[in-house]
Amino acid sequence: MNSATRGGVVLLLLTAAALPGTAIARQSPLPAISVVAHAAPDDNDDHDGFMEHRSPPVPTPLAPALIGELVAKKAPGPLGPVTYVPILYYHYIRINPNPRDRVGFGLSTPPAAFRAQMRYLADHGFHVISLHQAVVAIQNHSGLPLRPLVLTFDDGYADFFSNAVPILQSYGFTATSFVITGRMGWGGYMTPNQIVAADSMGFTIGAHTVDHVALAALAPARAAWEIKQSKLMLETLLRHPVSDFAYPYGSFNAYDMAQARSLGFETAVSTLPGTWHSAGQLFELSRVRVGGGLALASFANLVGGPRPTSAELAGASVAPTSPPAPTPAPSPTP
Repeated sequence: MNSATRGGVVLLLLTAAALPGTAIARQSPLPAISVVAHAAPDDNDDHDGFMEHRSPPVPTPLAPALIGELVAKKAPGPLGPVTYVPILYYHYIRINPNPRDRVGFGLSTPPAAFRAQMRYLADHGFHVISLHQAVVAIQNHSGLPLRPLVLTFDDGYADFFSNAVPILQSYGFTATSFVITGRMGWGGYMTPNQIVAADSMGFTIGAHTVDHVALAALAPARAAWEIKQSKLMLETLLRHPVSDFAYPYGSFNAYDMAQARSLGFETAVSTLPGTWHSAGQLFELSRVRVGGGLALASFANLVGGPRPTSAELAGASVAPTSPPAPTPAPSPTP
């Protein structure tokens, strides 16, 4: 099956999701989630305990949805042997198009800043490993290379493919992109063909539900459907198992964790802050958020590295703003 055919399969799945009596029939409408009109800015962490209201409140194909986090203030303490590995998470790799959009600014890392961050990691001996490598080490409490680090990107935005992938490739780095399957091909999101291409280049594609909903706010049956169908749709598209899941908004409970485990995911990541992990927490892995406007010195502190050199700081201020195009992936073997 070629890329175009795979894209057609996904479109067929999405169409089927809207029809009664199909294997992935839609459930009842989502319950409303309380929002607040305004929120104090927080440059270092997610907004706690609420979603910030942004217009339009209902996403459209041309208006990407609100991304705020519902997150506990502190991750639970690891139980048993622990493994140190920071798991960073990004959202947009772009210049925020609306200067008045504070939430968008906080979620947007400019390509030039992202390139400077990746250059810093390469220059200071960080080893960017896959999420799977980290999970195996956490599970077995086995060794990792010096200064291990995992890169993840939430929501499956198109700028992951157009802006982040070329920079990551230039340094030989890998990453995981968590995709909202119901928005593949929407304006601002990766198309099915781009997702297949990123997968073919060696990047990991993870599931992030169908509709990007706060799972803990849903009825159990709907939450289970969101988790299961996102996995099914990606596996149909990619033709191989999908093992990684991310909770939208960092919202989950014990039922959601159990569902992710029973459906065959290897791990599920949260927005709980932390860098130490134990085998008993593979379905609530903590991560470190990289927010917009983060200075290179602050990024170095975030990943536990040395202070950037004067040359690195100077280079960060003049880094190129337009990354090269992604290296084309070879045509998949039928």
